[in-house]
Amino acid sequence: MKKPIIGMNVDVDVTKPEQVRVARAYYEAVQKAGGIPVLIPPSKPAAMRAILDRLDGVLLIGGRDYNPELYGGTSDESVALLHPDRVKFDIALAREAIKRNIPVLGICGGLQLINIALGGSLIIDIPSHFARRFARGPVGYAEAASQAGVEDATTALCHRAAEGEKRAEHPVEVVRDTLLHSIYGAVHIPATVSSHHQAIDRIARRLRAVAFAKDGIIEAAEHRSKRFVVGVQWHPERDFAGNRRLFKAFVEACKSSQ
Repeated sequence: MKKPIIGMNVDVDVTKPEQVRVARAYYEAVQKAGGIPVLIPPSKPAAMRAILDRLDGVLLIGGRDYNPELYGGTSDESVALLHPDRVKFDIALAREAIKRNIPVLGICGGLQLINIALGGSLIIDIPSHFARRFARGPVGYAEAASQAGVEDATTALCHRAAEGEKRAEHPVEVVRDTLLHSIYGAVHIPATVSSHHQAIDRIARRLRAVAFAKDGIIEAAEHRSKRFVVGVQWHPERDFAGNRRLFKAFVEACKSSQ
């Protein structure tokens, strides 16, 4: 059987001259798992559909923030918007790939994209969200958790490393009898690399939340009826050894679509 060809969306850099780019860890993870990664720049609908005709799977990468207007939200100073060309293309790509039942893996913003594309919404800024829930005034993750009396929530609430820190990590609890559970073979993932300030709020009707952080943030979702549409909020590509099973399962699903 041939190695599956897996398309990846890209970011649009507005520096002059404008460029498209993708973090190396994404395509290296696909290669290590036995797939052939190809980059898909923002394209017109006809070109996008022609590209999907030749792909065995789609990996949706992370990045900055999708415009909250897509799901009825309002931007604030915490939001760093993606380039409009990428946003428009990503939504169309995600919807078309899912419609075709092509295997899809969404990472961080890729999970958020899947949820938005299928009609869900996001928490626009997690620190502000917890401050509103747990305290009066603009408190941070740890203080909000402490005031709420949430046991062991301080670590779980740190979803993005502070400036100067190497990275944030926290455990994730996986729901039993789900595709993600069958992939990892466990209900507890002791450490995931986390780098986000947004997360799923209202989950799309066609998705099921299948993993959570201790503070209740949805850490993974999968489609209720498609064979492989999985999104994770953490960054498995930054810890391939700890997430090898996820990429291997994705590549195997892509092989079966050949």
